[in-house]
Amino acid sequence: MSTIVRVILCVVAVLMGLPSVAQPTPREHSKWLDLPLERLIGMADKDFGDGGRKDTALMCYTIVANRYEQSMSLEQKRHCKDANMRLWSIYFYDFYDYPKCFDCLTRAQEIASQAGIEDANIYLGFGCMYQTISEECGNYELGTTALDYYRQALAVGLRTQDDEHTDMACTDVLSMSYAQGGLDQTNSMWSRYLQLPENNATWILRRYNKMFYQALRNIEHQQLDQAIAMYDKQLQLIDTTRYSRLIYFTHVEKAKVHAMQGDYQRAIAALKQSEKIAVDLEMKDCKLEVYGMLAQYYQQLGDRSAREHYYNSYTMLKDTLTNYQQLASVSEMEFRSELKDMEQEMAAMKQHREVMNIVTLISLAFLLVLLVMLYLVYKKNGELTRSNQSLYQKNVEMLRAEDEERRMRRQLQDKELHAEEDNRQPADAVEEPSDAAEEDIDAAVKYKSSHLSDDDKQQLLARILEVMDTNDEIFSADFSLERLAMLSGSKYKYVSQVINEHYQQNFNNFLNSYRIKEACKRMGDIEHYGNYTIEAISESVGFKSRSTFVSSFKRITGLTPSQYQRMARKGS
Repeated sequence: MSTIVRVILCVVAVLMGLPSVAQPTPREHSKWLDLPLERLIGMADKDFGDGGRKDTALMCYTIVANRYEQSMSLEQKRHCKDANMRLWSIYFYDFYDYPKCFDCLTRAQEIASQAGIEDANIYLGFGCMYQTISEECGNYELGTTALDYYRQALAVGLRTQDDEHTDMACTDVLSMSYAQGGLDQTNSMWSRYLQLPENNATWILRRYNKMFYQALRNIEHQQLDQAIAMYDKQLQLIDTTRYSRLIYFTHVEKAKVHAMQGDYQRAIAALKQSEKIAVDLEMKDCKLEVYGMLAQYYQQLGDRSAREHYYNSYTMLKDTLTNYQQLASVSEMEFRSELKDMEQEMAAMKQHREVMNIVTLISLAFLLVLLVMLYLVYKKNGELTRSNQSLYQKNVEMLRAEDEERRMRRQLQDKELHAEEDNRQPADAVEEPSDAAEEDIDAAVKYKSSHLSDDDKQQLLARILEVMDTNDEIFSADFSLERLAMLSGSKYKYVSQVINEHYQQNFNNFLNSYRIKEACKRMGDIEHYGNYTIEAISESVGFKSRSTFVSSFKRITGLTPSQYQRMARKGS
């Protein structure tokens, strides 16, 4: 928070003139720094009106105004913009601190522009500032600038259907146009204003403006009595404290017309009404204006005593307002150390919020990456699960198909038992090549000299399959090619040849395929093998090595034993 925030507290403490009430120090106000915007606005609005503690309102509005960030929501930006407008009102009507007034209006305008908000009240504020300075220093050009701002306020009010500020802007446009060259320059605006409807919320101000326009037209045509009559109608229309400034303003305008007639007694009587309103409501700007006019009119009457009284009141009030800035400078020096501490506290809080924002962003980014990775893993696992399930089903169907094929083969063999025996010489009587040569030559060359006929091979294959299908000895760890040949009634060389030529694989792979299929059946037999481990299943079908079992199982089924067993248990 900037140093000027603490200066404001000092100015308020001096200017409010409340010696019986202990004024909060910056340290006491520090507890408000973290309050929500809505809470601060509520506290400030409570003390913003007449009779409230302006120091509380000033501090709360200042905290809200300085919280502005472009990342805020539209509603929060409105709060910051409105806080700057409230600050402008306090600085203008209570402290006469014009530099701060311009600063607040400028910040409100910047916020409105960045947020895409149109606010007629901002242009009314600028117009009021330029009009006041124009009247104080007699600068005509500043009055023209004030009129331009009032016209912009009216245009925005009409465009946004802001009835309250439209009516206020219309009153100011009429007043400044009359002072700056006449009402003719308002013809276009006035025609559009006359088309606006009068509803419950707007009829008083719109009738007031129509009467005001007519009164000014009467003055332009030197119809002064008609103008005074119109002002009297206005006063009857707005006889309520809600429009105290309008009542004050109307009495002042009426006094000016009496003065134009040379009737200073009636002019002073009208100003007395204005003076009462200004004093009762502690409207410093209005008191300054009415004291100056009363001093001038009493001088015209030759009443030196009354003139001196009001002239002195005017001078004292103006000197008081002039001293405000000097008092603020003294207070700033007294509170400088406290202000520095508060500024550091605000900076630390801001830095902490920025760090937390960065940490939050990093955490969110990490979480997002983690979620994406988890999603990809989940998706990949889902695809893998579906693929494994498909492989499992194919293996189950294959086993069923082989069982059916085995059943049909047995039926066929039973029918052939009654056929005549083949009188040809048995295949095992055929002379075979040497053992050493069989291990070293290619299969095509290896069996080139074999004398096994096709019928011999089919008969031997049938005997081999009969052994593999019916003899559980194949699940013994010691089962060998020689033992298969013996059970098949042939030489192991011929058995090896038939297996190699028919299945395009060696004996070990041929044997392992039977063992793996049996392992699959046992994994699916939950009733008898449900409590078996992978190692137990492996040993029960003749594997000595777990690694050989796992690699063979994966090669033949496409799944690991654990995956197959898990799916078999789920499907049971």
